This record gives sequence, C-alpha cells and structure tokens, in this order.
Amino acid sequence: MPRRRHGTKTENGAHTPCKLLRGPEVAPTSVLNFSSPESLFESIISPIKSAEFFCEYWEKKPLIIHRSDPEMSAYYQSLFSVSDLKHITGRGIYYGRDVNVCKCKGGKKVSLQRAGKASYLHLMKDFGRLKATIQFHQPQRFNDKLWHIMEKLECFFGTLVGSNVYITPPDSRGLPAHYDDVEVFVLQLEGEKHWHLYKPTVPLAREYNVVPEDKIGPPTHDILLKPGDLLYFPRGVIHHAHTPAGSSHSTHVTISTYQKNTWTDYLQDLLPGLLFDSATENINLRRGIPRQQLMQTDTTSAVNHISELLMSLVKRLKTNKDVRSFEMIRDFMGNRLPPYLEANSSLLLTQSGNVTEGRTGGCPPKLDSTVTLQYKEYATITVGQVPNEDTHDMMVYVYYSLNNDRETHMMKVQGDSHVNGLRFPLSFMDALKQLWTSDAVHVRDLPLGLDGDKENLAISLWTAGLIAVHPTLA
Repeated sequence: MPRRRHGTKTENGAHTPCKLLRGPEVAPTSVLNFSSPESLFESIISPIKSAEFFCEYWEKKPLIIHRSDPEMSAYYQSLFSVSDLKHITGRGIYYGRDVNVCKCKGGKKVSLQRAGKASYLHLMKDFGRLKATIQFHQPQRFNDKLWHIMEKLECFFGTLVGSNVYITPPDSRGLPAHYDDVEVFVLQLEGEKHWHLYKPTVPLAREYNVVPEDKIGPPTHDILLKPGDLLYFPRGVIHHAHTPAGSSHSTHVTISTYQKNTWTDYLQDLLPGLLFDSATENINLRRGIPRQQLMQTDTTSAVNHISELLMSLVKRLKTNKDVRSFEMIRDFMGNRLPPYLEANSSLLLTQSGNVTEGRTGGCPPKLDSTVTLQYKEYATITVGQVPNEDTHDMMVYVYYSLNNDRETHMMKVQGDSHVNGLRFPLSFMDALKQLWTSDAVHVRDLPLGLDGDKENLAISLWTAGLIAVHPTLA
C-alpha cells in the first residue's frame, strides 16, 4: 500500500456544540506570500508571527484563526472544490490509492467497499445518498496551487509535508474521535466544519489511534471553521468534526508534517554511523561481549558497562561536534516535491510532473569559470557509506530533488524510493562546503589538489542543474 504519510486519517467527527472557545476575528493584510519559504509560512498563519507560533503553539496547543477577508476566502476556495473532482476523475484515479469514501457510525470508521477506477458519478452517489465523506489523498499531485504551497513548506520545515482533502455532506462526519502522529494545519475551503478538540492522552503521539468517545472527557476547544479560516493542533490532540445540519457541504484540506521526525528518529539514524566511527578509535567498543551474555537474565553488569560506553560516545560527540543524518535525508530528498516551476524557470516540466534542467546552448563550466550554487533549498550534502556495496568507505553524497516525480509524492511504499544524487570522495567535502556557503566561486579556487578534480566537480553539479555559470565570466 502507498505510505500516504501525513494526514491520511486526520479528519472529521461530530458533537453537540458547546461554545467553549472562539478564536479572534482577524483579517490578513494580504494573501499568501511566496517570496520565500519563511514568508509563505508566516502568511499562512497571519497575523500570528513565526516566532510567536513556535514559542507559544508548536507542539504545545491549538491555534484558531478566523478570517473575514474575502480575498483569503476566495484563495482558499481555489485550492480544491467538489467541482475539481470531475476533472481529476477524468484523468484516472483509483479507490484506495487516490480516494476513499467513509463515514462514522457508532464511533467507528466505516469504509465503503469500493475498488477499481473511481468515477465522478459514483463518488457523488455515495456522497449524496449515503452521506459519505470523500477523502482525497495528496491533492498536490493534481493542483498547482497546492504544489506551490507544499513544496515551499517542505523547504521551510526540512521534512516531508503531505495533505488530504475531505469533502463531507451536511449533518455528517467521516471519522471517529482519534489522534494523529503529525502536526496538523486545517484550511477550510468550502462551507463550514464544526470541530471539537480534546486533551491528549498521549502528548506528541508517535502513532495514529482511535479513542472511544466515552474516554475523551470534555472538549477543550469548540470551533466552527468557515472559508479562509485556519486551525492548527499538535500531534496527539484528540479531535473529531462534522458538517452542521442545514448547511452546505464542507471541504477542507489537511496539511500535515513532522511524522517520524523526532529526536528518537534522528538518534536512530545517527547512532549506527556514530558507533562505527567511534569503534575505529575506541578499542573498548571493539571488545567482545562476555561469554553467554545473550543468555543472561541478570543484566546489571552489562547495563553498567553500556553506560560507560555511552559516556565515551558523548565525550566523542562533544569533541567532534559533527553528526550527519543519512537515511532520514535520503528518505526526505527522495520523496519530497520538486520545486514549483515559474513561467520563466530555467527548469522544464516533464509530462509526469518532475523537473529536468532546460539548457539550450549553455556551456558547461571550465577551470576559469565562475559558478553559483542554485536551488540550494532542494539539495543537501551528507556523508555515509556506499549502500549495497561490500565496502566500508565513507563518501560525500549530494542529494537533490529537482527531478523528483510530483505524481508520486507521498504515495510510495516505505523504503521503495529512488533518490537523485551524486557521490564524491570524502576529500571533496571542503570544496562542496565552499560552493554551498559562497555567493560565487571561481572553479580554479576550489580547495582540491588537482585541477581535473575541480573541473569534474563543477561539471557534475552543473549537469545535475545545481550550479549556474556566470555568462560574462565563464
């Protein structure tokens, strides 16, 4: 099954209104600002500033922003609507992979048993006659505005960002009370949605779970979202929502992030490399464990010895101060969205939605060229062992997402992803760092011993679309 991380289950529910809390009515000064990832995020949460958001709300408590600006409401409605389904189904979408229909009955999710190709007619029948919620997976694959938003958010957060659209009929709900393992941003696109939030039983949860409604206690927040409104809540917050009776249908998009992006996940990624490096220097890490250690029931001695070894790792960390993710970076760079393409972009869009470098007569860099790194937000450097090869040599990897496939974003099976990248000897690290930290670099000045290595490095990065040659200085 596709991974569909980030928001696959973040949705719906219903309860009697209890009017506990209303957010302030505010009007944003402008619609979304795409000039930088930071500007985009701040315009999404406007009028809240980023510093205030991460200090007061992020991973701590919900944020509700009610907006009365018609311009923002119209922009939100342009992100996705029921009418968009007619066009999208014409392109060929399938139950399970792209779309589900479900409803909440007796506090449980009931998925309608549908298979094969989904048609607009059949979706609307289930929506109208059975009052089923339509759950559309990863709409950024089909909607350019959502693509633009989410690829910038992936730059901002430095991790994957997914989304789902939920279209719910009046007086109905799609999912039972539950909590998620992702940070959730709800953008209300059409109609109204009534949300209830509850105190987490597992703060900052690492997994999705349904919670029996007799176990959730009184709601902490009672919120009615209208077009242009935004709701944020941290992972672990119990929630459910419903479309009020007597209203039109509700459409909202859930944008979610930070799944498996905790210190636990980071340490699990870092420790194998850290142990490998430390063992080359520390003979105690290379000594054998005691005889019959695996069969012992009393592990007191082992615990004490492991504590000493871990302290040696901490000492090495404080001295070395250089740790690098490898598998988490590979997963992120291999699965994130390609950059959104402006009309004047130097990149060309292929039919499948990924990106290729569009050079029409440009010359590759030479030793006397001056070059500039481009698309820095879509590339990264790390160090790791050569995968799937019988060697322990450490290499420098440059991973980039320029050629990623938009149509498979967040749809791949875990571990079944290709990452675009280049591999260089460890001795190339200083030269790469110079390219990453300088506004412009003369190829001849790269800190490499051989002129051939300098030119080959520049040509490799140019071929991948990561550096531009200054035309007047080439």
